[in-house]
Amino acid sequence: MKCVLAFAAIAALAAVGACNKNVKVKSQTDLNTVNACTKFEADVVVDGVSGIGALSLDNVEEITGQLIIQNMYDLQTVSLGALTSAGSFKVLNNTNVYKVDVPQLTSVDDFQIIVNPNLKELTYSNISSTTNFQIIGTHVSALGVFADSKPGNIEILSNTDLQKLDFSAVTETAGYINIANNGKNANVTFSSLTQVGGNVSFADAATLDISKLSSVKDDFSLYTNDFTNLTVPALSTADKSITISGNSFKAIAFPKLTEIGSSLNIVNNTNFKSISKTTFPKLGSVPGSIVLQGSFDNITFPSLKTVDGQVSLSGKGKLSCDDAEKALSAADNFDCSLETVDDSSDGGSEVSGGDDNESHDTSGAAAHTTVVAVIGGAIALVAACI
Repeated sequence: MKCVLAFAAIAALAAVGACNKNVKVKSQTDLNTVNACTKFEADVVVDGVSGIGALSLDNVEEITGQLIIQNMYDLQTVSLGALTSAGSFKVLNNTNVYKVDVPQLTSVDDFQIIVNPNLKELTYSNISSTTNFQIIGTHVSALGVFADSKPGNIEILSNTDLQKLDFSAVTETAGYINIANNGKNANVTFSSLTQVGGNVSFADAATLDISKLSSVKDDFSLYTNDFTNLTVPALSTADKSITISGNSFKAIAFPKLTEIGSSLNIVNNTNFKSISKTTFPKLGSVPGSIVLQGSFDNITFPSLKTVDGQVSLSGKGKLSCDDAEKALSAADNFDCSLETVDDSSDGGSEVSGGDDNESHDTSGAAAHTTVVAVIGGAIALVAACI
């Protein structure tokens, strides 16, 4: 009996020791060793192991280090039913995984679900603390509850079945927000967001709620969105550039914007014809350039006093270069190649409002190609890094 107890004690000590050493999984036996621990105080890396179709660590409640599951081409399901917190949880480049289940996970410093092209089911219930949150390159159709009011980064990219992106609990971020290339009718909600510590980019959304956003510490960009009226009612400062490109907007309004830290770019928004007195009513200075490209009939900046960089205008509409230059008299460096449509002609004859050389507007293809290239490049870079 004493021998049995002694062996049991030795086994218990061995199990404790196994719970605080990094594990590079090579077989199911290694997974069983990790699963014997309720708290694992080291890293677990499962990388390129063949023959494992289902990865289950349902006994583990906490991993203080990283859990990385990557390049697992036989893997189909991942289950960590009891896990509540982890230093990092990364599921990367697993081509056949269709289900990832972490229903109790609430605290995770780095959450990455990236390039799992057959992933359709992702279960998490109430993530309330995270520094980096990324879901990229999946077929998930729904997200779990995101309850962290002050996360670091948020990136939801190229999830083509995803229709609802609800981040209404977020009030500010320390880092960036990047939302792009999700479901065709994606509804994006950041209804409580007031401040973004990095750059912010929204693309390919059917609706967007950023009604309380007042400050962006880096670039602010809107690309190829599919709704008609853009209003950013609370934004007063953007520390770097504002870019609005390739959207379906008919009306744009930044009623409180007074300062831009760098440039203003409004490019190839086909249905947007007029920068009216309600578009940028309080914008007083632009220390960088202004680039306006499109079919403009009118341009008005009622409060603009200084433009330190070059103003560039191109496109075809009712607006003439002379009228544009008067509207942008705050700029010393002015370059205009607008083609002005003669309003009196039913046939839409054109007279040159700028340079004599014929100008062909190819900005639509360029803007679209740029966005696709950036998104594709981001996924490729992530895949390369893993």
